[in-house]
Amino acid sequence: MFELERRRTWRDSKLVKVIGVGILVLLLLIPLAMVRGLVGERQQRQLSVEQELAAIWGAAQTVAGPVLSIPYDSLCEVQTTAANGQVVTSFQPCEKIGHFLPETLSVDGPVTPELRSRGIFDVVVYRTDLRLQGTFAPPKFDEMARDAAVGAGPIGKVHWERASLSVGIPDLRGIRGRVDLDWQGQRVPFAPGVVDPSLWTAGLRAPLRLDTAAGKPAEGRIPFSFSVSLAGSSGLNLLPFGRQTRLALRSPWQSPSFSGAFLPESRRVGKDGFNATWNVSYYGRSFPQNWSSVQTASLAAAINGSAFGVDFVQPVDVYQQTERSVKYGALFLVLTFVTFFLFELFQPIRVHPVQYLMVGSALCLFYVLLLSIAEQLAFGVAYLVAAGATVSLLGAYAAAVLRSKRRAGVFAGVLALLYGYLYVLLQAEDYALLLGSIGLFLILALVMLITRRVDWYGSATAPSEDAIAGA
Repeated sequence: MFELERRRTWRDSKLVKVIGVGILVLLLLIPLAMVRGLVGERQQRQLSVEQELAAIWGAAQTVAGPVLSIPYDSLCEVQTTAANGQVVTSFQPCEKIGHFLPETLSVDGPVTPELRSRGIFDVVVYRTDLRLQGTFAPPKFDEMARDAAVGAGPIGKVHWERASLSVGIPDLRGIRGRVDLDWQGQRVPFAPGVVDPSLWTAGLRAPLRLDTAAGKPAEGRIPFSFSVSLAGSSGLNLLPFGRQTRLALRSPWQSPSFSGAFLPESRRVGKDGFNATWNVSYYGRSFPQNWSSVQTASLAAAINGSAFGVDFVQPVDVYQQTERSVKYGALFLVLTFVTFFLFELFQPIRVHPVQYLMVGSALCLFYVLLLSIAEQLAFGVAYLVAAGATVSLLGAYAAAVLRSKRRAGVFAGVLALLYGYLYVLLQAEDYALLLGSIGLFLILALVMLITRRVDWYGSATAPSEDAIAGA
């Protein structure tokens, strides 16, 4: 008899109940982690679909150039190993390429994005008609010769007749139509190819003759211009190759993300789209106006790191929203179990751990419902449907567990408030931390107020009269 009464006292202990509920919360973190893994898997699937469509339509484009390239004779350092194993350095005749950037570069054009679908996944692609124009200063190799970083050997004969203008475009499949260069009033067609593979791996080049009857280039600024129709996906970027570079883009896309090494000097984003203008001086970059081909590899990181432009992001990413909501999963479990526990604490009812587990399972299933419905409908609608179904299910279940429709109504109301609070946090990205900390503080204060007179050392599930009166 004594042992039976002691066993009942241990089982009815409030502290033991709290510890048991805590263990259940820890166990339910396992399915929550599985849900997060499912969200990540769907994100990876979306990325693979984007890559598949980009392989057909065109990848993210970074327009580089134009660059004026002129071959010249020089000496190259060659190291050989002698018979005795000693390394011997010698200089042999070779051909290098001098690269010259424009004095002014202006790029302007409209960008028309659209959504392409494959199954349930949407990918942002675009078309753009860019107009590039500017001027080159007369190439001067004496400036390059004074640069000690050019490498060993003097500058010999310059092959002005074999000059070329090149433009880097990472995915040539995105080019739509013919591209012709207007060089000093002369029309020169571009062809696929690269002058210096270490500069870029894909692009266009146009052969030029800079020599005159005297065998030297003409003096004065050299104007150029050309237009290119380009298709791509996700983003459009430019390298600031001009001594003064100007980029002006306009698009009906309402949610642009300006990214890269430089932000727009002026921009306007509204319901009708955006207009953005960049003005970049060569003082803001870390590579020179001209260099030799032997330097290209060492300058590649600085050149690629100077890209700037715009990314066409989707305004609502269901996977990011769902992942953010799953991060609050443990908090939802704790708050819902605390609500159940308070009913058990202040009412003559007893909730079995299995019933806690059922409620926790329904809370975890909410995120799977949210993800699956959000892939088909708008996120707000999907959230309303998933939350409504979860609240209805748990409300009906609570009516039996709590043995009262009124208590079940209160529980369902609390749960609905929690889901509404979570939705506000998901929408208020900039103020999520502020609203979250204030909300948690108020919830903790309310729980402390309700349980301030509870005798946690007591063993009975029913509270004392003082605790009930205090509540």
